[in-house]
Amino acid sequence: MKSPILLASAAVAVTVLSGCIDQQNYATTPVEVQTEKGTVVCQLYTENRVLWDEAIVAPPGMTIREANNICVREGHRRLSNR
Repeated sequence: MKSPILLASAAVAVTVLSGCIDQQNYATTPVEVQTEKGTVVCQLYTENRVLWDEAIVAPPGMTIREANNICVREGHRRLSNR
């Protein structure tokens, strides 16, 4: 069993660190991805990870979840083509 103090310390560390990272410092120029439903505009972050990649514009008839998935796939595609 893990120590309650260790678990509490880890929770505090995660909370503090998550507030300290400004994603905008890692933002790249937004990219457009053409899909059958229309153009998705993606905000990709860093060229080495896809952790934060997300859609900033989704075409009508597309959910933001679907658009986000397209952006994550685009991030993976660019990462694998490097």
